Amino acid sequence: MSTHTTRTTPSTHVLVVGAGFAGGMAAVRLAGRSRGRVRVTVVNPRPTFVNRLRLHQVATGQHVPAPDIGRMLGTDVAFVEGWVTALDPDAGRATISGPDGVRTLGFDRVVLATGSTTEPVPVPGGEHAHGVADLTAAQRLRSAFADLPAGADVAVVGGGFTGLETVGELAGSRPDLRVRLVTSGAATGWFGPRAAAHVSASLDGLGIESVEGSRVRSVEPDRLLQDDGAEVPSDLTVWCGGFAAPPLAREAGLAVDPAGAVLTDGALQSVSHPQVLAVGDAGHTVAPHGGRYSMSCQFAFPSGAHAADVLAAEALGTVPDGGPAPLDLGFQGRCVSIGGRAAVLQVTDRDDVATDRALTGRAAVVAKRFQVRGVVAAIGVARRVPGAIRWPGSDRAAAAVAAPVAG
Repeated sequence: MSTHTTRTTPSTHVLVVGAGFAGGMAAVRLAGRSRGRVRVTVVNPRPTFVNRLRLHQVATGQHVPAPDIGRMLGTDVAFVEGWVTALDPDAGRATISGPDGVRTLGFDRVVLATGSTTEPVPVPGGEHAHGVADLTAAQRLRSAFADLPAGADVAVVGGGFTGLETVGELAGSRPDLRVRLVTSGAATGWFGPRAAAHVSASLDGLGIESVEGSRVRSVEPDRLLQDDGAEVPSDLTVWCGGFAAPPLAREAGLAVDPAGAVLTDGALQSVSHPQVLAVGDAGHTVAPHGGRYSMSCQFAFPSGAHAADVLAAEALGTVPDGGPAPLDLGFQGRCVSIGGRAAVLQVTDRDDVATDRALTGRAAVVAKRFQVRGVVAAIGVARRVPGAIRWPGSDRAAAAVAAPVAG
């Protein structure tokens, strides 16, 4: 493969905004693979890691470990606690507000790994609904959920993976409540036949009533009003609708999609500001099949790793003549828990479409537990053994940083 040498220096500074699945992976892999030619700084609002795969467990009062981010990233990555309140990609400058006040930080390249949160409730009365997509929302829900008296009604709106895992956890932890899943489609509509049957049986086993086929028209303190005229009792409503990116990218003038995610090319570079890379939920990257890569940790880790490889190639002078290699990611499956004792591992094709194959029972529960507990370990592995993290399709892009470098 022919390469060209890019003009970088050992003092190239990469700012990573966000230390979740994608940001943490990008930071440790870049620090480890750039052979000392890149200085990496991570900015994150809190000093501890938030495992988003377990926020529905936070909401039910379970203990979820929160590792120290500085220790997780290691000594080769600088960590700054604070919010990036303003970003000027053209000037290479970020404004950070943190415990020690406001400061300005310069950078040469920036990786946006700001994640996502539940989009604003799009119907009247949204202020009555709780969310579970970020730590603050999950903690607020935990308090409200714990205060419910026996026999109260709970409604979880949204039949996606977040809705399914949330409704299962709520019902499983408090069988004294009446819990309903409210969705405009079928709660099992995405799954293949075997997995769908298992999800339905698991919901039934937890006493969860599925209210399907109509949309929520408005949220009231004690009920949901549906667009077909029906009413759903609800003393506590949890909204698990679509996801939206934080406003930082839009406010910085980057090209974004309607949900605020940065529009990128295949190499995860912003189409309007190539000095910016966006990973995980913060980026809207077109997959080979033409649609957006699905938002999930299955995309977050590889996208963070690939962004690190793109930047390492720049620093090492091994960028291919045709430009940075595009991300090539093949999905394999989705593991979804329904309460603490049931789960399903739905096998997918590489485009994240469900197949007729699925794993259920104890094996699926173990697989889910391994997944939710393995995310922090994966970042630790990437820190100790740079390049160890692989994914389906990674071999086709690995040559971008594999070529020997003189000097």
